[in-house]
Amino acid sequence: MLLVVLLIMTYFLASIPFSLIISRSRGIDLRTVGSGNLGATNVGRVMGFKWGVLVFFLDWTKGFLPITLLIAVYPFSYGLHVLAAFLAVFAHSFSVFVKFKGGKGAATGLGVLAALHLPTFLLVFMIGVAIIYFSRMVSVATIVCCVLIPIFLVLFSAPMAYGVGMGVASAFIISRHKANILRLLKGTENKL
Repeated sequence: MLLVVLLIMTYFLASIPFSLIISRSRGIDLRTVGSGNLGATNVGRVMGFKWGVLVFFLDWTKGFLPITLLIAVYPFSYGLHVLAAFLAVFAHSFSVFVKFKGGKGAATGLGVLAALHLPTFLLVFMIGVAIIYFSRMVSVATIVCCVLIPIFLVLFSAPMAYGVGMGVASAFIISRHKANILRLLKGTENKL
């Protein structure tokens, strides 16, 4: 019963559309401006850097907190950790509060990764920041980091379930960037 409650809590917490809540509090419907995406990058472009960072942190937190709690309650159930991790990323992308729409899952996925394996998170986060700084393209950083996550988890000898599970989650996040990939191929991708 406790497990069911934790998984339900994970889904509903990760479904909270912080980007929409914050943009609406400022009189903006994020779904109708910028890229229309309910993610931190669109918030940053439309509302400014500090708002984008705030939404990133909140989306990161809704991935980090439930997985940290689940790991504390079920410390050696690696498959369960991964199931809940994917559930959090999925819930952010298909939120029950926004007619099953949402963001692309990158910030929430990083929160999940930090809970599962902090060294991999720190390395990937630093690489992502460097890519964004030099390329000015969040999508490039996200895609590269998604490819690196399962590789680093294997190199750091994390539980095999983490490598496989985060590989699936990373593939899901990349698939949510299809429009970005097409723009990258055309040389028309948006920069910060």
